[in-house]
Parts: sequence; C-alpha cells; structure tokens
Amino acid sequence: MNLQQSVLDTTFVAFDFETTGLYSTSDRIVEVGAVKFQGATVLGEFGHLIDPGRAIPEDASKISGITDEMVRGKPSIQTVLPAFLEFIQGSVLVAHNAGFDLGFLRAALQICDVPDIENLVIDTQQLAKKAFPGQKSYSLQNLATVLKFPPNTAHRAVDDSVMCMRLFNACADQLSFMGEISLAEVLA
Repeated sequence: MNLQQSVLDTTFVAFDFETTGLYSTSDRIVEVGAVKFQGATVLGEFGHLIDPGRAIPEDASKISGITDEMVRGKPSIQTVLPAFLEFIQGSVLVAHNAGFDLGFLRAALQICDVPDIENLVIDTQQLAKKAFPGQKSYSLQNLATVLKFPPNTAHRAVDDSVMCMRLFNACADQLSFMGEISLAEVLA
C-alpha cells in the first residue's frame, strides 16, 4: 500500500466488536460491526450477532444490551469470520482503542486456525489525541458528544463503527492542510 496516497483515495473499514468481557484470552465476541468507507462515502456495512458458545455475563449485557436470547441460534465466529475477512480485504482498518478489538480479532483467528491479518490499522483514540488535544476523555462516546455527531446506539457494533468512521474523518479533516492528508500522516 502506498503510504503517500491521499486519505481521500484510500478504502478504510471502521470496525468494532462487542464481547462477553474484557479479556481476549478468555472472553468471546458476541457482535461484529464494520463500515467500509472512502472519505464521507459509505461503501458497505457488515453486522452480525454471534453465538459465543457460552453465557453472556450480566455486566457485559448491561453495557451492550446483547442478551443470551439475542445470540441463541446465531452463527458462530467460525461461520462469520471468513465473511468479515473478505469484507476487510484490501482496506486500512480503523478502530477506537484498536488494541482491544485487535486482541479479540487475533483470538478469533487462532480459534479458526487462520493466519494473522496484514491490514494496516489506525487507532482513532490515538489519532484524536493528536487532532483534538486537551480533551477530558478520549472515549468514543465523549468525542462523539464533543464533536456533535448525531446520536447512535452506543455499544452496538455497527453503530460504534459508524461513530468511529465519523471520528476518523473529523480527525483527518482537523489534521489536514488544504484538505489533503496522506495515509502516512494518519498512521504516524
């Protein structure tokens, strides 16, 4: 991938996972959400509830609103992961607090005996610190409020992916000079 190409000419996929807990080594994904975009143009959406093969703890359900009843009979990660990998192919990935989601993605890849991804990854939490210094909180919901994004359903994977896309575009706009910014500049 040419790191000097304009962000406006790059295809990105903002993604988010809802999970049974905080630890990728022991918890599981219960929802995958992603939005493919180039600039302000949405090229596609991907969203699936996933049966984690275990009960969803009450505290995780309170955060996401996803219950055992909602995932009962839904496909497993082994079924959904190949379609997700196809959806993200050839794109730069964007996630808020990317280490969390990448940990769960890599755990799912191991479960499915699939090699690690080769996509470049941008963490909007880190990018927002450069673009909007001095915020009291760099949580996705706080930044969405500060930047006056339209409200959404927080902690649902597709909605959080859309918010992440909006945040990425706002950061790129803030950091650009005369509307141009390279991929290398948002990766740094």
